Amino acid sequence: MAFIKTNIGLLVAIILLGAILGSALGTLVAKMYPTLTIIKKNLTGPIGLNLEIISFNIKLNFSAIMGILIGLLIYRKI
Repeated sequence: MAFIKTNIGLLVAIILLGAILGSALGTLVAKMYPTLTIIKKNLTGPIGLNLEIISFNIKLNFSAIMGILIGLLIYRKI
């Protein structure tokens, strides 16, 4: 079995970009079609990191997960 070197930085960037774009598109679709607000519902509570200098929280929703999956499919094609 051969091990293939992959670019981990590119993978992480595509996953983050997919999550951000998926969440943004989910919000846009939910505003255009109010019956689809279920795609904006948070699946997790806020998962956070606080380093006293910088802090951030992550909330996953259905549209963000779909964006991550689409990003992974794009990464496999590259």
